[in-house]
Parts: sequence; C-alpha cells; structure tokens
Amino acid sequence: MKIISAILSLLLLLSNPSYAQDATGKWMKDKRSGCSVWIAPQYATDSISWSGKCTKGKAEGPGTLQCFVQGEPKSQYTGMMQSGKPQGEGVYTFGSGLKLEGHFEQGVFLNLRKDCLAALKKQYIPVEDETNFYIGDENDRRLYYHALVPAGTVKGFIVLLPGTWQSTEHLISSAKAICELAYDQGIAVIVLSVNQRITLTDELRSVMNTMISDAMIQFKLPQDKCVMGGWSAGGLFSLRYTELANEQPGKTAVKPLAVFSCDGPCDIKNIYYSFQRKLKQQPGAAEPTYGIRELEQYCGGTPDAVPERYVYYSCYSHDQPEGGNARFLNKTAVRIYNDVDPVWWMENRGVDMYELNALDQTAMIIALQQMGNTQAEFINAFGKGYRIEGFRHPHSWSIIDPEELLQWIKEQLK
Repeated sequence: MKIISAILSLLLLLSNPSYAQDATGKWMKDKRSGCSVWIAPQYATDSISWSGKCTKGKAEGPGTLQCFVQGEPKSQYTGMMQSGKPQGEGVYTFGSGLKLEGHFEQGVFLNLRKDCLAALKKQYIPVEDETNFYIGDENDRRLYYHALVPAGTVKGFIVLLPGTWQSTEHLISSAKAICELAYDQGIAVIVLSVNQRITLTDELRSVMNTMISDAMIQFKLPQDKCVMGGWSAGGLFSLRYTELANEQPGKTAVKPLAVFSCDGPCDIKNIYYSFQRKLKQQPGAAEPTYGIRELEQYCGGTPDAVPERYVYYSCYSHDQPEGGNARFLNKTAVRIYNDVDPVWWMENRGVDMYELNALDQTAMIIALQQMGNTQAEFINAFGKGYRIEGFRHPHSWSIIDPEELLQWIKEQLK
C-alpha cells in the first residue's frame, strides 16, 4: 500500500469512498531490541526498528523509529519518545516525500505555535465513554475537550467538531491558523472529543452539552457569544445542534449565534442510499458497511421503514417543505464550505457528483435564502483542499480561509 493511501485511511469520510482500519492505533515491538512503540492508525506498518533507549520495555528519549511494510521502509520518525509514544518536537517523513514536522502529543501530531501550545488545556469530563462517542485514544474511556483560551477578557468562543475518526489533535493541527488567529483576537476555541456516530442522538447531544457547559464554567466563557463549526460529520452535527438550539433552546447548552460546516453532509437519507450504491460496487467495503449499520441502528431501520427518523437527524431534507430542519436556521448566519472539484473525485476516487455533499449543501443554502435568510452562504473554495500531510484532497479543513472566517466570526460576535 502506498503511504498516501495509508494516511487517507485515518479519516473515514462521509463524502467519499475511503478505507477503514483500526482507528485506535497499535503497539508494535522491535524484534531486535524488544522495545515497544505505539503506531498511530494512519501509518501503515507491519514491523519497526527503534534506535534509542528503552525504559520498562518502551521507547524513551531521542532516537529514530523506522517503519516497514513487508520489509520495505515506509515512514520514519526522528525525535523524542515518552513511554513508547512520540512526544515533543519531531518529524515524521514518508516514502512519498511528505512529512509532518512539529510538536507531537502522546503519539499524535499536535501542531500549534509555542505560546498556543502552552495555553492549550485538555479537560476531562465526568462521563464514561461507554458507547464509543470518541475513538483513536486506545482504550481510554474518558471523554474530554481541548480548550485554547486567551488571557484576559474573552470576547466569545468557537466550538469545533471533528469528522468521523478524526482526532482532536488532528483537527487542531488542520485548523492551526483558525485556532491561532482566534487566540490572538481574544476568542477561545473549544474542540470536543466526539468523532463517532452519523446521527446527533440525544446521548451525543447530552455529552456535547456537558463539555460546552464545563468549558463555560471553567474558563468563564460568555454563553451568548458562541459560534459552532465542524468538518465532515462534525459539520452536520454543528448545523443540527444549532437547529435544535433554535427549535428547543432547553435541549442545548448554548444557542450559537452563527454556524459553519466544512464540507459536511446534510441529508441523512441520501447518505444511506450513497452507502448502498458503494456496497454494490464494492461488496463488503468497510465504510458503507459501517455507515449503513450506524444509520439503521440509530435511526431504527431503513429510510423506507422509518423516514421520519432520517428527517429528524438531517440538517436538511430535500423532499421536505422548507428543507425539513433547515427552517430552524432561517434567522441564523450559516456558511457551508466546499471545494467543488468533480474531476478530482472522478479521477482519484471514481466518484460522480451524485455522491458529493455539494448537491445537498447548495440546495440547503438556496432553501434558506428563499426563506429570507440573507446570511446563508455557500462558499466554493475550488482548488484549496489540502491535508496537513501535504497532499491534495478537496475534503479538508484547508478549504476555509482562516482570516476571512475569523472576520466573519467577529462580526457575528458583535
């Protein structure tokens, strides 16, 4: 497998075919020294070697980790290790020439400016993760949020939600400029550890409420100055959470002043049918198998059997009057970002436009505009999609212009 394919498999995306894997990472042992190292899920590896010290059976201190697949070198980490995991400054280099260079936290790339890293807090909440709202942190059942809070008076805060399988650290690194600009301008950033579910269930909403409420108490954040946004499934959840806040304020910890989605899906029913088409093309494929299982479990059946449940969990329904739940955003500033590049999807994923999120996204924005929402925008960031690992991908945080987004957020917070 090529290393780019290995990196891609980290993020099981709702808008395109990808390849699932063990998203929790794994421990591997250097057969020569017996020293163990934790390998993050995005790095294809079947054997390793470690050049540094070994303490209590795990890599420790400075050294070089070499990762192999069938005897061929595929990636290399040079830097500090702590208890078997990359910790501190280091660089991961891949055979393709791509690299991640900067700060690593517990084996995961966490790239922020030094002053922002020093201010970043990881706050655990007293809720056990019994149904896997968040995976990628080994067997840790604790739920948490990352908080980047500037000193002095906080003007407002942004809640950011990861996509399916995306770690909070990967989100922060991907949205590095957004986080740093917000910090510089007196705006806090809260990143929630929720990267499972395709449906915003009552249980998931309750967990989000607990995290947001805890952050407001711990860091004295102004409840009436919140903007919410997310990537992929996190974008869907951001929109749906804001709809619930407008429809039934008692159900949410905050009522966001504005909401944005970074290429998130909208109509759950269409996602289900998309998964069905993918399974016909690739029987047994992991992503559509997972997606259909999730939707049938949490919606209680198929779209034909329980259509009202699919409408409930969708932030927009194409076959419903006023777009279904979209009507609850008719007085809220809404932005949906996409990098609409059908040629890329055709050539790189064999995907046609029926499978892209942009169809429902544009329809949702038009529906809102027809309801009189003059602050509903679809932003096509054509050609701007690149992952932090360096490769082109339209489904990426980079489609958002950080400076322009922060200016928009500041206007909403006024």
